[in-house]
Amino acid sequence: MLPLAWSVSLLLLLSSLSLQALALQEGSLQALQQRRRLQEDQLMTAAQRLAGRLQRQHRCLLPLAAAAWPAAGCATAAELEELRQGLRAYQPAPASGDPQAPEGRVELLLQQGDGAAAFALHWRRPDPAGPPVLVALRELGLRQVQP
Repeated sequence: MLPLAWSVSLLLLLSSLSLQALALQEGSLQALQQRRRLQEDQLMTAAQRLAGRLQRQHRCLLPLAAAAWPAAGCATAAELEELRQGLRAYQPAPASGDPQAPEGRVELLLQQGDGAAAFALHWRRPDPAGPPVLVALRELGLRQVQP
């Protein structure tokens, strides 16, 4: 009778340890997913903030690559520095490389902490002689950060 009792108690102990390990793993997975959602939200907020500043104060910069911003002459060095905070890349999409085009798309990569995300800014020029107007901001997804 004793060996059977030991076997049953050992089986119960192993199954409870297995269930406990599964519960701990589930908790860590939920914490990881929550951190990822928070990171995505922070990066989207940063992209919306940048898009809003470009739309309200620096429309002339919308169709230009970030490297061409200083030559555009529509923002001070301090404003450009502020716009570039967290910005890893800001490049016109291949189809819309002409800053005088009637519409286009710019791809930007923002970094915050150890996460980065890509976004697309779509713009249109309602008046051919006027500045471009931002029409959409679309998330392209999280990216791996290269050092």
